[in-house]
Amino acid sequence: MSKPALRYLALGFLVSAIVLAGYRLFLYDIQPIASENEKTEEAVPTKEEISYQEKYEALLADREVADLEKETATSESAVVNKEATSESVESAESESSEPSEKKITVIINDGDPSSVASQQLQEQGLIEDAFDFDGFLEENSYAALIRPGSYEVSSEMDYNELASVLMDNN
Repeated sequence: MSKPALRYLALGFLVSAIVLAGYRLFLYDIQPIASENEKTEEAVPTKEEISYQEKYEALLADREVADLEKETATSESAVVNKEATSESVESAESESSEPSEKKITVIINDGDPSSVASQQLQEQGLIEDAFDFDGFLEENSYAALIRPGSYEVSSEMDYNELASVLMDNN
């Protein structure tokens, strides 16, 4: 940059500082700060805002109730299935001491990953390791094909048959 350009730049800064100082001294009004003794106005919601708030809260409450009912229904059906399975296993054991085919119902909800089905199968004793079965599903690209629903499976099925049932390919 040349000397005259720097001088004009410095002159511009000086003029700006003088103008701002003059404004501050002569034209600027300091706003009074509310003291602790003075009350400040609080925003009072209008009737329309109150009605929207009530509708929103009612909607949230309805949604929470629906979610709780869904969870309760899901847990109750799981308990009923476990009880039915344990009763059928007990009756099968009492009828004969020979190893028999064990049938259970696997319930997969909408949005459940394949690991949920694997975990249910392990809990019911149909497979040894849920992680191993889930790995089998992933390796064969079956995990994404598992559909929500209720499926009857037996202890005599191998991994391919179990996957086929869970994919609803019967």
